[in-house]
Amino acid sequence: MKFEARPAIKSQVLADFVEDNTPPECMEENPSESERESWRLSVDGSSCNTGSGAGVLLVSPSGWTLEYALRFGFKAMNNEAEWEALIAGLTIAKHLEVRRIEVSSDSQLVVGLACGEYEPREDSMVKYLSHFQNLKPTFEVLSVTKIPRAENARADQLSKLATAGGEERNQTMMIHYLDRPTISEADVMDIDKPQEPNWMTPFICWLRDGILPEDPAEARKLLYRVNRFQLRGGILYKRSFSFPWLRCLAPQEADYALREFHEGVCGNHTGGRTLSHKLVRQGYYWPTLHQDAVDLVRRCDKCQRNANISRRPSQPLTSITAPWPFAQWGMDFVGPLPMAIGQRKFLIVAVDYFTKWVEAEPLATITEKNTESFVWKSVICRFGVPRIIVSDNGKQFDCQAFRDFCQEWRIEHRLASVAYPQSNGQAEVINREIISGLKKRLEDSKGR
Repeated sequence: MKFEARPAIKSQVLADFVEDNTPPECMEENPSESERESWRLSVDGSSCNTGSGAGVLLVSPSGWTLEYALRFGFKAMNNEAEWEALIAGLTIAKHLEVRRIEVSSDSQLVVGLACGEYEPREDSMVKYLSHFQNLKPTFEVLSVTKIPRAENARADQLSKLATAGGEERNQTMMIHYLDRPTISEADVMDIDKPQEPNWMTPFICWLRDGILPEDPAEARKLLYRVNRFQLRGGILYKRSFSFPWLRCLAPQEADYALREFHEGVCGNHTGGRTLSHKLVRQGYYWPTLHQDAVDLVRRCDKCQRNANISRRPSQPLTSITAPWPFAQWGMDFVGPLPMAIGQRKFLIVAVDYFTKWVEAEPLATITEKNTESFVWKSVICRFGVPRIIVSDNGKQFDCQAFRDFCQEWRIEHRLASVAYPQSNGQAEVINREIISGLKKRLEDSKGR
């Protein structure tokens, strides 16, 4: 026996060994053959009394299956449910980067519209077809065929499962929810859309790029005014005398802000001057703010139809002496109004003659006790003991209990002249403004 060193193994020998011993099933498939094979998509929609839903069955060329049940959070007709199922299936295939797909459905209308055999008549069908046409270029090959309902049983079962009640659902199947139709469009403002040149353009060009207008007069005027402006984060602001920095708005943004403050959620259809002051207090500015507010109020339909028509000749204003704030209050009742929560249909109002500050509270009944409670909570506890209270001759004011209350707090109670409400004119004006505001805000409710 003798020892011999093992010679070096050539690389070709290793390559031959790997080739001879590699199982055939581990060989890589030809990618061109796999790409030529098509996926199969079966869709179906369901609409019944319990709700609407869709079922999607997606099968890969290798046999891999994806089952998808979709429940709608809105009421949909059967044809709309069929379209939603088709669009949902194509969207899933798009995310899976499928290139070739064969779609089968048992809806003759959907297949006819998708293949171009039918023409849509309803607006919803037009929108669904347009959405389908937008998805179509994503696939290299897309075919839609009509099959009998019996051959589409699994997709039909998935659609029925999505619309079944809670006790009938299969807990092993995940059901997705669609809150609104696919064709519904959300109101979105395109903030990246370039805006046309406006009044802010010269200021931004100078503050950001150092470019002045070509006209010497305009350039001199800009240099004089630009000290009150500042550019922060690409947004132009203007310095105010008694408020923080005011954000400058473009014409489109200014129109939206005007309408929102005038007739939006917190708007009460105020006058032009009040509307412009409210916008400034909230931190907005553009050069024609006051005039735009006045023009908007003049064009407002509700403001014109509910405005007060003055039939008296103009006369000089008569000043009412009020020595200091919250010293003299005028009180009155408004109502009866439409019934509100808690059977409240009256409104007790108090207004300060000096500051014109208004305090109001809804009431179910008009009694002496409610009047005293309102004066105590809303006037005395908040602004101190007043010097004078002016009211009409109603029994809730002209009674022994309220007189004793005023005497206890050393409040002078003045009663207005009978059949002459102008003697408590400040309270009457506030009542008129409150009723006018309620009419404008609650006009569509029709008293409900």
